Amino acid sequence: MVGNSMSQVHTSANGHPVPEATLLMICLHGSAARGLGPINAAQILLFSPDPPEAGTPLKSAPDFRHIPAIPGPATTEAEALRFNMPGLASLGEPTAALRELLPGLKITGRVPVHRLGPQDLAPLLPAQGNIAVAMDCPGAEAGVLDALWRCIGPDRITRITLRCGAQAFFHGASGRTGVAQMLQAQGFGRTGSDTSDPDWPVLSFQPDPKVRQIADLQVKLNDLSQTVADLTAAQTRSDAREAQLVAQVQSLQAAKDAVDQAFASFRTETEAARQSLATQQTAAAEAIRKRDQCLADQALSARVQAMQALDLRDLRTQLDHSERERQRQEDLLRKLTPRLAQAAAHLQALQIGQTNAPGQPQSGKGIAKPKPGKLPKPAKDPKHRKAKAGPAL
Repeated sequence: MVGNSMSQVHTSANGHPVPEATLLMICLHGSAARGLGPINAAQILLFSPDPPEAGTPLKSAPDFRHIPAIPGPATTEAEALRFNMPGLASLGEPTAALRELLPGLKITGRVPVHRLGPQDLAPLLPAQGNIAVAMDCPGAEAGVLDALWRCIGPDRITRITLRCGAQAFFHGASGRTGVAQMLQAQGFGRTGSDTSDPDWPVLSFQPDPKVRQIADLQVKLNDLSQTVADLTAAQTRSDAREAQLVAQVQSLQAAKDAVDQAFASFRTETEAARQSLATQQTAAAEAIRKRDQCLADQALSARVQAMQALDLRDLRTQLDHSERERQRQEDLLRKLTPRLAQAAAHLQALQIGQTNAPGQPQSGKGIAKPKPGKLPKPAKDPKHRKAKAGPAL
């Protein structure tokens, strides 16, 4: 149980007691409030599943309230275990260490306990003023203190007195060493201890400026370490990003070089294609010119051939006409030849008769000789044209 150390109060620099505005008593058993001396607090809040026993000085306080609950990490329902050892209760099951310490330990009862989380605990605590804490909750120290830190913070607490096991006698307990380390982390230094029961010492803590300064420095150091870690991580990320960017730049440069090379090759191929196209266009133009010239020559040759064919037809017509004329003349000559022969014979006979006739001259002088008749010229063909020189048939 919490002993007479609970009656100790925080003192000022001149040694006079400085009353806390509020005393928080948190215990799992109503008998934990026995033996308290005068309590120098304007307000007392008792958090316990049991009301205070008769004869305790709690109700003599100017402002006393009993709250049938125990602070905890969250609002929930639990149960307190009661044992056959007077004044011993816990929210956790006993460990092997406790059973070894108390071989005949037995659970004598289970009492329902309402746990108050920080959200529901805060409205019940004073908004201002210093606070002292007296606690007897074996195995629940960490949860209770965590709820207080989250509601009012460690700066308003001027004194903490608690009874805890020398070891972790219950599941979830931290033991004396763990509780001391937890309080030191919040800037509290141990100011005394009651070891009349070495297995259940009563420890007293008050804010220690040096401890808080060390804690603040430790927090700052942790913050700086975290900042350094963050900066290191950021630098690492920056280096990685820079390496990534360098790789990207190199990749982009390689891609640009490949594009430039491809573009140069494309320009070369385009220029070659342009020159080839120009050559092809020139050749095509020359071929078209030759084709047009050939077509013109062919047209001229066709016209010449047509004219030659026409001239040839005219020549054939003239030749046929001449041949018919010649044949007619030959026919006429054949017909005249007998007549000419008769005429010649008749003429010769006439000449002979005249020669023999009296009074006729003997010589042939003065006698007109008949001139042979001329053949008539063939009639001119009005369609006759002078034949042009042409290819030989």
